[in-house]
Amino acid sequence: MPQPNELDVLIAEATLGEEAKRFMDSDVGKAVMGMAAQNVELARIALGEVSPDDKTTIVRLQNEVKLGERFTQYITELFQNGEQAKALFKQRSQE
Repeated sequence: MPQPNELDVLIAEATLGEEAKRFMDSDVGKAVMGMAAQNVELARIALGEVSPDDKTTIVRLQNEVKLGERFTQYITELFQNGEQAKALFKQRSQE
């Protein structure tokens, strides 16, 4: 199978970025992103209240924070990478 060329990669990244943007702007995307943010906030609050001796709960809450933050980060990165890909594609096509 042939390797994708740079143009193919840019088009794929731009397409994913557009899909990520549509997701973030959709009602479902807003709801899911809001739920992730809310879970992060609740886990952070719980971390402040948990006994320092309860290592199992501390690790679970830390993982909840990381999961919510990563979800939002992944969607945001897809969008940002798409924007960069569109700019590079435009630049390359003008050369």
